[in-house]
Amino acid sequence: MIKKIIASILIVLMIIPFQPLEADYAHAEAGTATISVSTLNVRTGPGLSYPVLTKVHRGEEYSIVDTQNDWYKVRTDSGEGWVAEWLVSVESASSDVSPKQEGRVNTDGLRVRKGPGTSEEVVTVLNTGDRVSISDEESDWLFIEWGNGSGWVHEDYVSENSTTSSPSKKRENEEGIITDNSLNVRTSPSLQSSVLGVLNKGDHVEVTGSVSGWYEIQFGSDKAWVNDAYVEFSSRANDDEPASSSTNLVGIITVHGLNVRDETSLNGSVVGKVSKGEKYSLLKEKNNWYQIKLSNGKKGWIAGWYVQKTVTASAHESEPTSENENITVLYNGTNIRSEANARASVIERGSSGDTFPVISKNGDWYEIQLEDGSAGFVAGWVVSIRSSTGENTTPSRKRSGGLQDKVVVIDPGHGGRDSGTTGASGTLEKLLTMRTGELLAEKLKSAGAKVVLTRKSDEYLSLPSRVSLSHYYQADAFISLHFDSILDSSIVGHTTYYYQGRQKELADEIHGSLADRLPTKDRGVRVGDYHVVRENNQPAVLLELGFLSNPAEEANVNTQYFQDLAATAIYHGLGDYFSD
Repeated sequence: MIKKIIASILIVLMIIPFQPLEADYAHAEAGTATISVSTLNVRTGPGLSYPVLTKVHRGEEYSIVDTQNDWYKVRTDSGEGWVAEWLVSVESASSDVSPKQEGRVNTDGLRVRKGPGTSEEVVTVLNTGDRVSISDEESDWLFIEWGNGSGWVHEDYVSENSTTSSPSKKRENEEGIITDNSLNVRTSPSLQSSVLGVLNKGDHVEVTGSVSGWYEIQFGSDKAWVNDAYVEFSSRANDDEPASSSTNLVGIITVHGLNVRDETSLNGSVVGKVSKGEKYSLLKEKNNWYQIKLSNGKKGWIAGWYVQKTVTASAHESEPTSENENITVLYNGTNIRSEANARASVIERGSSGDTFPVISKNGDWYEIQLEDGSAGFVAGWVVSIRSSTGENTTPSRKRSGGLQDKVVVIDPGHGGRDSGTTGASGTLEKLLTMRTGELLAEKLKSAGAKVVLTRKSDEYLSLPSRVSLSHYYQADAFISLHFDSILDSSIVGHTTYYYQGRQKELADEIHGSLADRLPTKDRGVRVGDYHVVRENNQPAVLLELGFLSNPAEEANVNTQYFQDLAATAIYHGLGDYFSD
C-alpha cells in the first residue's frame, strides 16, 4: 500500500514541471482598464472568435490580470475574460513598471517570430522604418508590438528611439492634419478592420490617443483609427481661424440617383434625389441613415450604405479649375450630359479631338462650355486636360528618382459579383487580391508614392473601367493582382504577365523581386493577352501570385505572412524600376 502511495506521488511530481506554457508568450500586467465605448464584449479568450462571457459599459473600471498581443485579461463579476486593447484606456498600477520603448526596424525583410529564437514560427515580416514598441526582452531578443500584431525579433535589427520611452498613448487631445488623399478611416488599428470613411490632404482631426503605428481620432460621434504615417501635428495657437473639425462629417454620394426620403426607411416618401460624387453635410445619424439638407432647403434622409464619410470642409460645391483650361475628347461618340452623372440625359456627342473650355470640376466630371454657350458635363476618364496654349496641365513625371511622387494604380482583381477563381478549400480570389492590394498601398504611400486603388471594397468594376483609371491618372505603373487556378491541382507558383514590349522592363523588375522573396515556384515572365495590360497605354503588368487550385499553396497564400511578403516584394520591385 505504501509503495503505491509513493509511486502516485512520484508520478504527480513528474507531471507538474511539464504543465503546458502559454503558447503566445503572454505577459502579466498590473493596472486598471477603463471601458472607452458604450458597450464592450468581454470574451473567454484573446480574440474576436471567442465566445462572449459578459458585457461591460463605458466608464466602468476593471483590474488587469494579464495581457496577450492586443488584448487585456480583466477580472469582472462574471469571472475573468478578455477585452480589446484599443477599446479601453489603461492606467498602470505602479510607477516602477518599465514603460514601453519606441523603436524603428533598421533592415528589410525582418522576420518576426512567436518566441525568442530562430527555431520559432515566423508570424510576419517588417521593413526598414517600421515603428514598433518594445515591451520586453530575453537574452538578445526583443518583444515588440505594432498595430494589431506582436512578436519577437533579434535586438540587432531594431534601433531604439530613446531610452526614455513614451507611453502607449503617445498623442492625446491634439489637432492633427492629414498629409495624403483618400486615407482610410478604420474601426480598429488594423488593415483588416472595416473602413468607416476617408480623409483627404489638409483635413483637420482631433487625435485622442494612439497605439504603435496608429492614431485614434474623433470621427463624427465615433472613435476611429488612421495610420500615423499620414498625420502631422499643428499648434492651434498659431491658427488665425478655427479649422474644420473631424466631428463635422461630410458625406460623398457613391451611387447614381440616390433617393432622399422623409424618414429613415425605404418606405419613406421620396423628397429629392442626389447624384454620385455630390457632397453634403451630415446633420444627423439614425440607424445608419443620414439627414442632409438639399439645395432647395429641404431636409431628408439617405441610406448610410451609399455614403462615404469624410471631413472635407466644402460640401456640395464644385471644385474650381485653373483659368483657360480646356478638355480634349479622346473617343468618338463621347456622351456630353445634362448633369454630372452617367444616368443624366445626353445633350450632345463629342468626337475625338473636339476641344471645350472647362467651367468647373465636379468629382470625376468636368462642366464644359458648348459651342452655343450652354453648359454640359463630360466624364474625366474619357478626356485629356490641356491649357489654352495646348500644353497638358498634368505635371510631367520622370521614371527616375525612386517612388516619391510616382503614381501607382493598384488593381485588386475581380470583386462584387465577380468572385474570380475559388480555391480548393473555398478561398475567394477577390478577397485575397483586395488584402494584398491594401498592404501594397500602405507600403507605397509610406515611400511617398501617390496610390490609386481601382476598388476599395468588394465591388464589381469592369475591365475597361480599370484601364480608364490608369489613363485618367496617367499611371507611372499599373499593377493588376490575381491568384491562379487550373484543373491540374499539382501546379504551383507565381507568374508575371505583360503584353506590350514597353511593359517588359516593369514586368522583369517586379518578377525578379518576387522570385527573390516568395517561397513559391518561379514560373517566369510571360506575354499574356489580358485586357488590363493589352488595352493599357501606361506601363502595366498582371501578377498571378499563386495557385488556389493547389490545397497547400491555397493555405500558404492565405497567411498574413505570405500576403505581407508578396506586397513587400512588389514594393521593392517598383523601387528598383523607378531607381536612377
